[in-house]
Amino acid sequence: MDALSIVVDEVALEGLDGITLPSLWIRLEDREPKFPLKLDNCTKGFIWRSLVNNADLSFHELPEEREDIELFDRFKDIDPETGFETQKQKFSHDRRDVYPLHVIPENQDGIQGSCVFFKERKNVTKQIRSKSFAPLVNLEEAQERYGRKLVVVASQALRFRTLIGSNNDPESKISNDSYCVLERVGRGRWQGELQSDLHGSLFKIDARKMHYLRKCLVKHDLITMQSYVRRLKTGQQQHSILLLLKRFHVNRSVWFRFCFSAYLVNSYKFSNFRHNKIPAEDFTSITTRSIKQGLLSSGTKGVPHREIGLRMNVGRLESRMICRKMDRDGVIKVNVVVYFTLKFVFMLRAKPVLFQSNLTSS
Repeated sequence: MDALSIVVDEVALEGLDGITLPSLWIRLEDREPKFPLKLDNCTKGFIWRSLVNNADLSFHELPEEREDIELFDRFKDIDPETGFETQKQKFSHDRRDVYPLHVIPENQDGIQGSCVFFKERKNVTKQIRSKSFAPLVNLEEAQERYGRKLVVVASQALRFRTLIGSNNDPESKISNDSYCVLERVGRGRWQGELQSDLHGSLFKIDARKMHYLRKCLVKHDLITMQSYVRRLKTGQQQHSILLLLKRFHVNRSVWFRFCFSAYLVNSYKFSNFRHNKIPAEDFTSITTRSIKQGLLSSGTKGVPHREIGLRMNVGRLESRMICRKMDRDGVIKVNVVVYFTLKFVFMLRAKPVLFQSNLTSS
């Protein structure tokens, strides 16, 4: 992706709210991978002219100035031993948000997204460029005239294409609320959004409804999910789900390695076990093999879903995600057992052929 395409991409990811010029410079400086050009005055003038010449971008004046965005790194204070986020800095839901939620209802133009000043802001594109897309004002004049009231907004088609990627159908239809969730996740870039923050502090809806909105995005293969744990100052653990666009997905397997390690330590007792003398990759292999042996030892009765969480010392969410991952990989088979009390208990049954071949080869 060249420099000008990166600029347009950053504008589109900011959503229907648009982005002010100072916030755009902040985004470009923090861009990963790094923005290829040095952001001096000459480069900013060049970027401004490219924005004016782009037919997929429009310019709007807000009724009041918008503060600059505040960047943060949620993975900066991850505990390497547990994979938990520690409260050394403000959590994402405690930070100042310059984009308050305001879902746009259905309209004849097909515009979707969140914008608190959607009706109040003024379209000043004709004052910025001519019909031939020639700039009517330069960067300095635009900043002096509009200040932080001027925002650059990408078209609906460009914003949607940026969010769903090139491999998905641009004609896909999703609800306005689900689109706002997708827009919010995309605005997070590599940081993503936590589902607990979305339904608790942003959308202020029930967790079950947020699950429904997220389910639509997962069904269309637009976002990915990962388990995420925070450790509060009180010592309590706060479990949630990290949502990311597929293009920004990074498999942060530290937490899952910890889960498997915890299962190994809690399920087996080794004599003269000294973990500091075992290479990391060998430790991972031993853990995987031990889990297979644990499932095989249960025989045809299987292992209850709840017992997996107890053995691994994790919550219901983490144990469910791990079991689903093993089920998708063909490692286990999931059956449903119905008792006379009409309570459903998930039972995990190993595939003997698969486990026997793996154990024989190891």
